Amino acid sequence: MFSLRPVFKASLLALLVFLVLPSASVVVAQQQEDDVENATTLLTSNDNNTDSTSLLLTNFNALREEGQGFYLRESFNLLEKPGSVLTSFVALHWWCDLEFSSEDATTNKYGYVGRAIRYLLGSTREDAVAQGSQIPTSKKQALSVSAVLVPTLGIFEGQWHTTHDDNVWRYWDDGSSALPVLGWEGHDEGDTSPNAKTSAFSGSGTLTKITTEAAAELLGMDVADMTPATCSTEYEAAWNATHVPDPIDTSVTDLEETVAQLQADNKELLSRLVAIEGSLTANGSSSGDDGTSSSPFMAWYKHDTTDIVVVKASMIVAIIIGLVAVDFI
Repeated sequence: MFSLRPVFKASLLALLVFLVLPSASVVVAQQQEDDVENATTLLTSNDNNTDSTSLLLTNFNALREEGQGFYLRESFNLLEKPGSVLTSFVALHWWCDLEFSSEDATTNKYGYVGRAIRYLLGSTREDAVAQGSQIPTSKKQALSVSAVLVPTLGIFEGQWHTTHDDNVWRYWDDGSSALPVLGWEGHDEGDTSPNAKTSAFSGSGTLTKITTEAAAELLGMDVADMTPATCSTEYEAAWNATHVPDPIDTSVTDLEETVAQLQADNKELLSRLVAIEGSLTANGSSSGDDGTSSSPFMAWYKHDTTDIVVVKASMIVAIIIGLVAVDFI
């Protein structure tokens, strides 16, 4: 017997799908619009800003207005080495040469890139090296820094890294004076430093914004000298100190050029002797039993140039060995 029940159920299901899906799409679309509107409200700069929005842009606006910033970094690092202990790391950061992604608040794009100098304070360097860290002898190193505002999180995400090694530190800026930081360094495969195998680490801590006066006191500098221009000069000096050309590589390059020039000179000399030999042969000079020229010029060339090449090659090898020995002293 034929039943209308299956047909009725199928029709009811189709009706429910027809009614529910458009409603769900409207709800999702409305939620997305609300999220965008909330993010825009958070970032738009006007007279109705909330306290949270003003706080969020505190550090960003200070960097943009002053052209520089001073931060005290305090962290704990654990070097990748069996038996290593937690070490305290204290440094002063001086940020400058900042470029901002937007000067117009209505575009809702907030971010910056810049340069910085890291000044190691107290016994930080000595303690870190003792645990296996790889740090230049100078307590002043060049950094690169950047950050961007993430609207959905309502926070700036930033990073800095040294320009001479592969360690990276991240920070999260909600506008407060103390920012959480997280850092690490991977393996330095192929690095010739004595501490290369143990310099990988993990660390965490805080980055605290401090005043110009406090920074000047920590560095032993005059407050009047704590300017963006001075910061740029300090950065250049720090960068140059950790990017010195390898003297061995430079010397090897010079030796290669010298050898190439000697080879060119020998070819030119040989061509002249061949021309002379050809002229003498044409004038009746004798040849050896094997058909080669027995000219005294060629005999002299074969003997003397061989000695020259041997002597010069020996000198080049001696110079290279000397340079390598000096480098390892």
